[in-house]
Amino acid sequence: MTIKIEDNIELPDPAFKIKWGFGKLEVGQSFAITFDDEREVVRLRTAASAWNQRHRVRLTTRTVYEDGIKKLRVWRVA
Repeated sequence: MTIKIEDNIELPDPAFKIKWGFGKLEVGQSFAITFDDEREVVRLRTAASAWNQRHRVRLTTRTVYEDGIKKLRVWRVA
């Protein structure tokens, strides 16, 4: 049996749902969610922290007010 090595084959999306999409963020990009549900805000912060540890990527979160609406914004900083 011989193995044929190929280039430029795209990796398909996983079969499971990706809720936050931290892996798609490039350095300097961000996204925000509103403070509609405090539990969802805690879940996002927890997921960002776990992502930092598993992937050695630096994400940071801040509470911001945009157009008078309280939001949690996540940035990829490194």
